[in-house]
Amino acid sequence: MTDKNGVGVTVVSHDSEARTLVDGYDARGSYERHVHYIASGLTSAEQLAGLPIASAHCEQFIKYECRHSILFRNGDKFGWWISRDSEDMTYWGGATPADTYKCACGLTNSCLNPSYGCNCDANEDEWQEDSGFLTEKSDLPVLQLRFGDTGSSIEKGYHTLGKFKCYGNA
Repeated sequence: MTDKNGVGVTVVSHDSEARTLVDGYDARGSYERHVHYIASGLTSAEQLAGLPIASAHCEQFIKYECRHSILFRNGDKFGWWISRDSEDMTYWGGATPADTYKCACGLTNSCLNPSYGCNCDANEDEWQEDSGFLTEKSDLPVLQLRFGDTGSSIEKGYHTLGKFKCYGNA
């Protein structure tokens, strides 16, 4: 109960929290991971969607580790996540909906290649990572993860999605 300065936090687990390999999916978004939430007391998708409405703040950690696998290079989406309203989201953890095709490093100009808005978009042979918290509560929770650009033997990725957390009264 002290996770957010003594404010109670509702934490919802799901079946996609483990680091998971993405390999052998070349077409944009051809890898699909549907996220199934395990919510004690929340018995329907409508009740889960109501949690952000009743809360002041919500967050969910998202990470993609990549080797020769891109997310949003040059505004062309290869990987994305699906919002609670079944919309394709083209911003990543640490960014906001206004930061289209960007990750956290794209906002701080600290990406591996400053020409791109995400580390993964550099398409390097060395492992890179784009991660951060999604905090736009009208988009949360994440319902699905989609990736591509892992079709050749040198292209791989790993995704990790954190628990869905909400706190404070709206």
